[in-house]
Amino acid sequence: MNYVTLAIPFFILLMAVEWAWGQWRGHQTYRMNDTLSSLYMGLMSRVVDLLRLGFASLVTAWMVSHLGVQTLEVDAVWQYAVIFVAYDFLYYWKHRFGHEWRILWASHVAHHQSEEFNLSTALRQTGTDYIGFVFYLPLFLLGVPAEVVITVGSLNLIYQFWVHTEHIRRLGPLEWVFVTPSNHRVHHAKNPQYIDRNYGGVFIVWDRLFGTFKDEEAASPCRYGITHALQSWDPIRANLHVWIETAGLAWRTRHLKDKLLVWFRPPSWIPPDLPREEYDWQADKFDPLVSGFIRGYCFAHYWLITAAGLAAVLRGADFPISLSLACFALIAGSLYVHGQMLEARALALRLEWARLIDIASLGVAGPHIWAELPLWVTWLACAYAGTSALTLVLGRQHTGVATQPLAPVAAD
Repeated sequence: MNYVTLAIPFFILLMAVEWAWGQWRGHQTYRMNDTLSSLYMGLMSRVVDLLRLGFASLVTAWMVSHLGVQTLEVDAVWQYAVIFVAYDFLYYWKHRFGHEWRILWASHVAHHQSEEFNLSTALRQTGTDYIGFVFYLPLFLLGVPAEVVITVGSLNLIYQFWVHTEHIRRLGPLEWVFVTPSNHRVHHAKNPQYIDRNYGGVFIVWDRLFGTFKDEEAASPCRYGITHALQSWDPIRANLHVWIETAGLAWRTRHLKDKLLVWFRPPSWIPPDLPREEYDWQADKFDPLVSGFIRGYCFAHYWLITAAGLAAVLRGADFPISLSLACFALIAGSLYVHGQMLEARALALRLEWARLIDIASLGVAGPHIWAELPLWVTWLACAYAGTSALTLVLGRQHTGVATQPLAPVAAD
């Protein structure tokens, strides 16, 4: 059973608690734009299910079937415990290669782009990981049922949620065995001495055994993000930028060997015949100025888009592929447009008006195109588009950048 879906309400509640705690303590780790960007990525990672790629399950099922693997009976608590530990061991290697090979980093980078560190960062997940499943094949080939792997995998992921916080400092002896907020802060830091450390999901013992552990240093506070900062709130760009950059390197290098190697070398590796760019890991955080109205507008719409997106995912198996693709395009397009609004792009408001017109038009035409759509979808889509349009009209004086200049956000 996948427990992640059941945990979503608790994730939201704990984020609210962390935000309130930060307000009370005067140490706020949330920024609206950065937080929304992480939440956009979390939603994108779920709605890609509408594309029905299913590559991992097809390959796994084919291998188990053709190799004649006998399925194990797993019903004892100790068996689940052993599989849980084995899963985390395999996760360590998946995670480690996710930092050491560009072809895997291209997906995993999404989780590291945030320049803040809070519980919303845990929800910042990739929508392009179609390779990483190979690290878990040993479990399937040993006969562990798929539902058991999904169960322990979801519990592993849920555990990792709480370690994304700055408000919990040291946990004494637990630091030696388990992944904690302290050693996971190191993993997300871009300080040179912290890069590519602490890969464990639940147990930090793997890092201690294999030489990748690094303790958090009080004299060197963590600065979060990636060395080549994304500088965007666009979830589509966030998912694809390393894929595009790596393909560009493979195209431009003259050596055939390097065209292949670039995919399997660390992200910092550049083919010798190409120029190397230097990046300032201490640069100010990306924080374009937009009005409070725009931030509030995007925040409110995120929850509406999320509700629609998750509803589409839950019903997606009953949809024809054309309807699934249309739903995915609308959701991804909505998040893209709101990312542009948060970046104060010149065309952002025109894109938002076009988005609302598209939603109303598709709402009217949808039930005539797809019999699976009830008529109330038309009323709901038109009500959403009309209310949003009225909000923009009433708030048109506040749709620009912030009127008061703000100091740059230091990368503290």
